Formats: sequence, structure tokens, C-alpha cells
Amino acid sequence: MATIIKSISFQNFYNYYGNFEQNTYRFTTGINIVNADNNMGKSKFYNGILWILNNAVYDSDLKRMISDTSIPRLDANYFKKMVSGKAKAEETEFDMGVKIEFEENNTQYSVSKILHCKKNISDWDFIERLDVSETNNGRTIPILDIEDKKNRIQKIIPVELRNYALLQGESLEKLVDLSSRAGLSSTIETLAGISNLIDICLTCSDLSKKAKRLLNYKETEVNNNNDRIKILIEERERLEKFKENYLNQIDIYKEELSKAQARKDELEALQLNSAKREKFREIQRQLLMEINNLKNNKKEAEKNITSLLFANNTPWLLMGFQNSIELFGQKRDKLNKDLTLQSVANDPTILLPEGSPDIPSLKRMLETEKCEVCGRPAPKGSEFWEHIKMVMERPRNVENTNSNNFTAFYGDIQKTVGSFLLNIPEIPQEIEKYRDKINDIDNKIREKLEEYNIAKQEFMSAGGNENESSNTDKQNIDDHSLAERTIEDKKRLIERANDQIKQWNTRLQQIEKELDSINQSTEITQYRNFKDMMCCIESMFLNSKERIFDRILSSLEVKANQKYSELTAGNQVAGGRLSFKKQEDNTVQVSIRNINDNELTGLGTGFQRMKQLSIVMAIISSRIGNQHFDYPFISDAPFSEFGDNFVYNFFNIAPQVFTQSIILIKDLYDPKADNYLNDKGNKILEKMKNGEINGTFYVNVVEEKADATNLVTKNKCYYPDKF
Repeated sequence: MATIIKSISFQNFYNYYGNFEQNTYRFTTGINIVNADNNMGKSKFYNGILWILNNAVYDSDLKRMISDTSIPRLDANYFKKMVSGKAKAEETEFDMGVKIEFEENNTQYSVSKILHCKKNISDWDFIERLDVSETNNGRTIPILDIEDKKNRIQKIIPVELRNYALLQGESLEKLVDLSSRAGLSSTIETLAGISNLIDICLTCSDLSKKAKRLLNYKETEVNNNNDRIKILIEERERLEKFKENYLNQIDIYKEELSKAQARKDELEALQLNSAKREKFREIQRQLLMEINNLKNNKKEAEKNITSLLFANNTPWLLMGFQNSIELFGQKRDKLNKDLTLQSVANDPTILLPEGSPDIPSLKRMLETEKCEVCGRPAPKGSEFWEHIKMVMERPRNVENTNSNNFTAFYGDIQKTVGSFLLNIPEIPQEIEKYRDKINDIDNKIREKLEEYNIAKQEFMSAGGNENESSNTDKQNIDDHSLAERTIEDKKRLIERANDQIKQWNTRLQQIEKELDSINQSTEITQYRNFKDMMCCIESMFLNSKERIFDRILSSLEVKANQKYSELTAGNQVAGGRLSFKKQEDNTVQVSIRNINDNELTGLGTGFQRMKQLSIVMAIISSRIGNQHFDYPFISDAPFSEFGDNFVYNFFNIAPQVFTQSIILIKDLYDPKADNYLNDKGNKILEKMKNGEINGTFYVNVVEEKADATNLVTKNKCYYPDKF
């Protein structure tokens, strides 16, 4: 019959001020809910259970467990934290304590841990006592022996099961330690009830070794004068020792192989994403370098605008000044004509313009097809016309002039600007080329930016973080490669060791046959038969353990997925499926797989906790015999990361596995509501009243506002109405 906690009571314990009768919670089988807001007694309630079971309490200030293993004992300084602040303020002598009443196999038990508190001149004195009683057939007997008291407390929840029965917040994620050497195996052995079979296997193995040593000793003793038998026995002992050492080494190799395989599986998705991130991180790096180079090229091109304004061949400043140059030439020509006319008046000799021929004059000659030097016609395309053109286009040497001669001054201006006259029409083309070059660079920058954004999106999709360095990804890739190499190395070593053991087994069989043929005494035959029998028994129990373990494991995956599916039902995100994989060292690794059988990562905390719960529920459901957890399942704030569906699903599924659950929860509390329940709490209470959920429903309330030290918590029982 299962152990059922009938009631838990507090007396001046933290914020539970008053005597036991004023602070009693009565429970039944099924789901028992204690709904309370923050700082209203959930963790203090849980601490009361820990104090009795483990002589420990959780210190919310230190964020760790305080127990008789971490300090010599719960001393006066810590007891003062546990005592009600209001009791210390109003009384000088009182009792503080916790009492648990429970039932097991129709026998009632009461366990009370009492601390007598008395104030002295400067501080408090504390005297601790433990009261345990047993009631059977209406007769109550006090338990006085310390060991007997411990044995009765063990009946509430055995020590080996407390890791699975006492859960507080995040500890739910560690319900099954999948990272330890034993992995899931130890959990299966503990919860499935096959620990005794494990012990029998160890005992049989030890007896088998002793039987072999006894046979060797007896054969040596009986055949002390037979050198051949002595040699064979010594060789057999030596080979058996070698074989034992190799088998132990194989176990070590298998353990290392299992760890490497688990590490590889753990890194599989990380390595894949790390490789993707490294790939796209490198692409981004290359693209950024190209983008920066293009931007630098654009900056250099923009810097050149100033030099292009004053370029030697096509200065952009002259754009649009072609007519001005021609106008200047015309005015200069007119000036020369006027000067010539003035000179003619004094000297009838006809003179050519000073400094002729210059480019404007030559250009005019080409246009008028007439040489102004000799006055002869120069038709376009003729030898004379081509000569004028050649003279116009030939390089001009700068001539020294007299700065006071304005005619020469104007002539020099005309000669200087005249050299640019032919290139001015090319300036718009040069500007257009420059603009095209800048536009081309801008287009390339845009294209590279688009490529960069695509690579960045791929990087983020693979789990990348802009603020992280690549060291972690490189380490993941290196660790994955190391795990793969380790797996291959260990497999090779195991295979080599097994081959050596096969050779020794062959030789051992030969030795046995030779010893049988030499020594036919009845006494030795009896010892030999005993050794064979013990080896057979050892093999039988080992095979039985393997069969039972494999049978449990074969149904475990199906049941775990069934529970996992039920616990995660109704969520928008698919939770994947659980996969159980037996390792080389007979440990078990559990992972969540997607539809493509790849490991599913990135699930929220709720899914991870549901995974752990579903494994434990499945193990309990796979037990030989009773398929319920026969002890109270007590959890403090297990749903802090859960959605509504997780909470509803748990309350529906838990009674199928846990005979009794005591859940301390804040997620149903609404301090503004008249009944202190939110919509979710009201729905669950209604289901309890309708008989859909079996159990009890309590709500903690604070009648007067106070600080945490002087806070006084009371409870209201919403269901059932009466006990």
C-alpha cells in the first residue's frame, strides 16, 4: 500500500505564526494544491518537509541548501531565521515546529520536529527534539530509539527516491541526470525496482571469482608434486588475471566511448550550426572587406573631383566657356585690326596680326578656307588646308613676351586658352564617365550589401549572435572532431582487447581439457563442478538483468512519448519525440528528435521540464508489479516556466502515475480577486468540485500587510468543504 501524507502542520515556523491547529493542511490521494503568491509561505512549507526528512532547509538569501552536511548542525543563528518574527516579537518562550502525519499499510505515524525557544538576556536559546509515534489498531506507541525514528521517517519517502519526489523550481530540470556516468540507468534501476537484482548480480560475480580461486588452490594442493599441473594452473591464473584486467579496461573504454558518443550527440546539432555559422561568418567577413574596399574607392574617386576641375587636358572649370574663348578671339582680332588700321594710316604696309598665326586665326582660316597670311584660297581637304590644320594642331612653344606689351599679353591669353579649345567638348563626356564610375561603385556596394544581409540572415537562422565571437563555434567544431576521433580510437581498442580475450579463452579451454585429462580425482571434480555452477549462475542472473532492463527500456520509449505527448498537448509548438539510445557501457541517453530524426534543440524550459517528468512517469508506469509511485510527490513552484496547457495537462496526467501529489503553486493566484484565484485557478477548482480532479485545494492569505520578517500566513481550504 502506498504512503499517504494525511496532514502537515506548522507552529511558529517562519511566517506560520500560531500553534499546529491554526496552521494545518489536510491532504488526500490525488492532487493537493497549495496556492500562494510570492513570500506567502510556499518555500517555507517546502522547507518544513525538508527539515523533517533531510534536516535541511533552503536559504533564499544564500541561494543554497543549509543542512547538517554543509555545517556542523542547524545552529542558533540559523534557527533564528526559521522562527516566526511575530512570535519572537511578542513572546519570550514558545515552541517552533513542523508535524507530518502519514499512513502506510493501515498504520498511522506522526513525526514532529520541535524547537523550544527561550529568550535570554542578550539572545535566544534553542533546544531541539524529535517526536515520533506509531498508531496501529487504535493503539499509539511512542518511538524512542534514534534509529527507529529514522526508519519511521524513511517510510514517508525513502532516501533513494527523494531526488524524484522532492522537487523545487529548477530542480525539475535535473529530475533525471542524463549527464552522469550512469545516465538514465540508475533512475530506471531505482524507480523500476530492480536494484535487488543488480545486487544479486554483483554477489554472483563475486562468488564466481571466489569459486575459481578455490579450484586453483585445491588443484595446487592435491597435485603439489605434479610439475605439469602446477605450470598449467599458474598459466591459468595468469591468463585469468590478464583477462580480468582486460575486461576492466574494456569497461573503461566503453565508458569513455559512451561519454564520447554522448558528447558527439550533444554537439551534433551544435556542430552543424557552428559549421554553418562559421561558413556565413566568413562570407560576411569577405563581403565586409569588399564593401569597405568599394567605399574606399568611392572616397578616392570623390577626392579627385578637385583635381579634375583643374586637370591639364580637360579642366572641368572650362565647361560652357567655349563661346567665351571664341568671343575673346573675335575681340582680339578686332583689336589687332584696329591696331593695324592705325598703323596703316602711318605705314601702308599690310601687317598680319601680331603673333599670327594663332589657333583662333588658324581655325578661322580653316572655316573660311582662305589663308590670311598670303591671301590665297585653301579649299577644305586641299594641301594648303591640311597644312593650316597641321599648324593649328602642332604643339606651341611658350614665347617670352614683354609684360608691358598688351598685344602680346592678350595674345598669350589666346594661345593658352586656345590649347583647351579642342578639348572643351569632351568635358561632358568625362563628367558622364565619372558619374558612371561612381554609380557603378554604388551599385556594387548595394549588391554586396544585399549579399551580406542574406549571409547575415543565414547566420542568424543558424543561431548566430552578432555580439559573440567565433571562438565558441570553432571550439564546438574542434570538440565534435575530437569526439569522433575518440569514438574511433575506443572502438579500435575494444575490438583489439576482445580479440586478445578470445585468444586467452581458447588457451584457457585447452588448459581445462588438459587438466581434466591429467587429474580425474573425485574431490577435484566436485570443486570443478562447483566453479562451473557458480559461473552458470552468474551468467544466468546477468542475462536476467539484461532481459528485464531491455524489456523495461523497450516499453519505456513508447510510454515516455505517450506521457510527453499528453503533457505537451495543445501547444502551438511541436515538442518533437523522445528517443532512447542504449550506449556501449549499457547506459541510456535520451534526446528530443524532430520529424527528420535530427536532434531538436532550442525548446523552451516548459518542454524540457515536461521531458523530465514524462521520463519519470514512463519509468514508474514500466515498473514490475505496481505501476504507481507509492510515495508523495511534492513540488515547490514547478510551473513557473509553464504555459496554461502544461499546467492543465499535468493535473490531468499526474494522478495516473503519482498516488499523491502536493503542489505548491503561485500560478493560480490573483491578489485582486475576492477569492484570490485567477481564471486558471477557478477552472481547476471547478474541476475538483465536479469530481474531474481528485484532491484538495488550499489558498494562503495574509490578513495584515507586514514586511517579510513579521508576515503572518493563514490558509483557507476551498475544497473539500469539510474533512
